[in-house]
Amino acid sequence: MKVLLYSHVFHPSVGGVETVSRALVEGFVARGVECRVVTQTASQEVEVFPFEVIRQPSSRHVRELLRWADVVLFNGATMALQPWVLLYRKPFVWVHVGYQASCIDGAGWVDGKPAPLSPFASFLFHVRRSGYANGLKEGLKLLLRRAVAKFGVTRNVAITEWMNQALPLPRQVQIYNPFPIERFRAADRKEAEYEFFYMGRLVQEKGVDVLVRAFAKVHERHPGQPRLLLIGDGSARAQIERLVAELGIGSSVRFVGAQSGEGLVDWVAKGMIGVIPSVWYEPMGGVAVELLAAGKSLIVSAQGGLAECVGDAGLTFPNGDDEALAAQMQRVLDDPALRATQAAKARERAGSFAPRRLVGQYIEMLSGIARKA
Repeated sequence: MKVLLYSHVFHPSVGGVETVSRALVEGFVARGVECRVVTQTASQEVEVFPFEVIRQPSSRHVRELLRWADVVLFNGATMALQPWVLLYRKPFVWVHVGYQASCIDGAGWVDGKPAPLSPFASFLFHVRRSGYANGLKEGLKLLLRRAVAKFGVTRNVAITEWMNQALPLPRQVQIYNPFPIERFRAADRKEAEYEFFYMGRLVQEKGVDVLVRAFAKVHERHPGQPRLLLIGDGSARAQIERLVAELGIGSSVRFVGAQSGEGLVDWVAKGMIGVIPSVWYEPMGGVAVELLAAGKSLIVSAQGGLAECVGDAGLTFPNGDDEALAAQMQRVLDDPALRATQAAKARERAGSFAPRRLVGQYIEMLSGIARKA
């Protein structure tokens, strides 16, 4: 079987889509599946992948790749490579990693605030925001994506049951995103320097400001003066640093910036209770899966895919509610038995997200599609 994987962003770019795309193609190749990657990410690096990466291909090259492929896998709902995919009548799969088939902005998050996820409400929102002409133009693009998702795609993939319910589509199956979680098992250590920690981008939709406000409440109420570790960087870092200063907790909060490789694992090992406070409705939440593998106690926002991934291995709180988050943080901090139970369940639950198992589900699906084609 020959698979053409389209990933709009790919290595050396860093992010969830890039990580999952690489895990997929490496898993395919390891199982004897021929796979090539098409991406719009440029690179000046000398690459030594065990697979071919085609960057920003011409239309002619795209046609050659489609003639080669048995099936096309899009890591994202995108009109890229069209109309050639339809003209060559190639079976193709859309993996819904966001809300591109349900709202104009594709995220449900605009200008630092939640935006409607349903098509008509999204249309009205964007008309009010940017005018009727632009709203109509973008609305027509949304209708086209929805038409392709309903009538053109061979199979839709929802990456969580949350996405399956939020974006019900025909011929849809649910397969979790594979993340390379094994390396995080090395962060499963007993001694922790920081009672609470966060790992991820420092951007508005991730709710780090909610975490800081909740931590300030716990810090004030708790005689032991707990500490908070923030792993990551992003456009909201300066704003969060100002908030930390305003709340008078600067001596108990540490920013260590973006980390990777063994350094990232070492920093995760220094944290005891992981908090993932997204205000946005995360379609899945790879960070949660990574921290499950690290055997950490977890607190995550309730709406979106985070709570589904964590299951009974962690606690939840209503998205954006810093008082409710503070109560959950206090509860876990004061209960060593609860932390031990959460850690044991986390290690067990991480097995459900073993990359080899999930890649196997993809191969089974794609093989069936290729055989029928």
